[in-house]
Amino acid sequence: MPVTVRQVAAKAGVSPVVVSRVLHNKATSVRVSEATAIRVREAAKELGYRCNVLARNFRNQQTRMIGVLHGVGFERPSFDQGPRYFACLMDGVVEGAFKHGYSVTLCPHLLGSTPQEAMNDGRFDGLVWYSAAPSEENRRMLLEATVPLVVIHGHKGEFGDQLPTVICDNDQGIDLAVEHLFNLGHRRIAFALGGDVITIESFSRLTAFQNSMARRDAPVNDCDIVHISPDFEELDEFLRAKDRHTAVISHTDKLAGQILERAPKLGVRIPDQLSVIGFDSTAYCRELRPALTSVNQPLAMMGERAIDLLMEIIGGAPPLSPHVVLPCGLDIRESTSPVSI
Repeated sequence: MPVTVRQVAAKAGVSPVVVSRVLHNKATSVRVSEATAIRVREAAKELGYRCNVLARNFRNQQTRMIGVLHGVGFERPSFDQGPRYFACLMDGVVEGAFKHGYSVTLCPHLLGSTPQEAMNDGRFDGLVWYSAAPSEENRRMLLEATVPLVVIHGHKGEFGDQLPTVICDNDQGIDLAVEHLFNLGHRRIAFALGGDVITIESFSRLTAFQNSMARRDAPVNDCDIVHISPDFEELDEFLRAKDRHTAVISHTDKLAGQILERAPKLGVRIPDQLSVIGFDSTAYCRELRPALTSVNQPLAMMGERAIDLLMEIIGGAPPLSPHVVLPCGLDIRESTSPVSI
């Protein structure tokens, strides 16, 4: 049987209120000498007393638990949004949660009579929802949620001031990639999107690419945008083209990695004949051959900032900056080189 506060009090020769003051920082109006406090702690140690966290949280009407969701309802959850993507994001979420004394539960699919009821049934003090492709059903449930909630990969335009959001600066990140290629002498640059996943941010990055090229007096035509299907037929056509682009920016590291894999099979040398840039810059990029130059999306920082926002809401105060946009970097590796003349 678990040791109780009363048993500790009896052994130490004090009242249960004194034990609560010493061990749980309760009853703060009670004055306890240092000698008494030492006696209480020694009694608790000898008896093997452990705080009942569940009971304490119940009294405080808290679970100290944060749920991490990828989609709700009937949307198929997927933790493979690109090589190492999920691991990097969760590093930040877990770091942020532990910093605030919270545990994290991953919820591939919410259990309950309906997902909406499960979101709001009190099992979590707050939720972090991440997906760059929310369905209309999911968007409605997010906006109707009564539990504190923060959206990763969302932006103010999607949810107004109703939900806090965290996202990277896709415009700035893509511009870094274009600037790098221009500095290497590339002018015929393509943008690739597709493979097995296309998200709202994929198109945001495409728009950023078009704008970045236009600012450099290099307008983008239809032939500069490569829409790749899961069977990679369009990618193979792109790589076989006689008048091929000298560089390509991919909307994800995963697709960029597939370009690196398929190019040699079709006689294309990277980076000698084609420079390639991805987006995310996880450890996966260093494992590729050649190592992949990539826009560094600060995934861990995004996860941690989402938790910080959530803590502000749980604490009862509206976030000072409810829509966080984090800058990107560019990690230059071996997949880009000066254009061949």
